[in-house]
Amino acid sequence: MSFRDNWFTAILWKAAHGGVDRYAIARERARLREMSETELSDIGISRREAIDESMRPFWQGRRCH
Repeated sequence: MSFRDNWFTAILWKAAHGGVDRYAIARERARLREMSETELSDIGISRREAIDESMRPFWQGRRCH
């Protein structure tokens, strides 16, 4: 494989991985909206904080691992 092919493959890999991460962020934020008060209390955030976080666009922020 030439340098050009390796470079292109790396860019495609990063784009695909970034897309998967953004999808996961959107799912995690949607889950926050569905959590009960008890579940939110267990992770240490209020309903207002959960709503605020869930309203952010998927491209803002990083995924929690």
